[in-house]
Amino acid sequence: MTAEEERVWRYLVANRKAPAWEVAKACNVREEFVHGLIDRISSPNWRDEVTTEQKPTRVKILDRANVLTAGDRNKSYGPPEQNLTNIAGLWTAYVDQKYGGGFAFNAEDVAWMQVLLKAARSMQDGYHEDNYVDAAAYAGIAGECRNVWEHE
Repeated sequence: MTAEEERVWRYLVANRKAPAWEVAKACNVREEFVHGLIDRISSPNWRDEVTTEQKPTRVKILDRANVLTAGDRNKSYGPPEQNLTNIAGLWTAYVDQKYGGGFAFNAEDVAWMQVLLKAARSMQDGYHEDNYVDAAAYAGIAGECRNVWEHE
């Protein structure tokens, strides 16, 4: 058994109801890899063999937001506060050019603006869970940005 397989199996045993995307993110593997391992299990109902309490939607949303923000995004985009600080600089430059100076965005502002963007998207027809997941993630990042500044 490879180290990746062992990592995935360990996660699956501890989190039998976890969807494949969550397992993939938590174990730093592709979702197809997780599906392939699950398909190798002889019992098609193995996830139901252990009774677990069904999580409320709010908990599922927060769990997914946690997996997304605690995953490997820092490798791609750097620490959230640094990435959002870069965005804040660009937004400030744009507003200065268009409307004149006097206001400067910071990383926390950007995170809250992203929450508002996700709120606006959630007002469209249909239920798109990613809007709620992303809004929860950005709210957590906003708190992290505030906490970073207050403890410097």
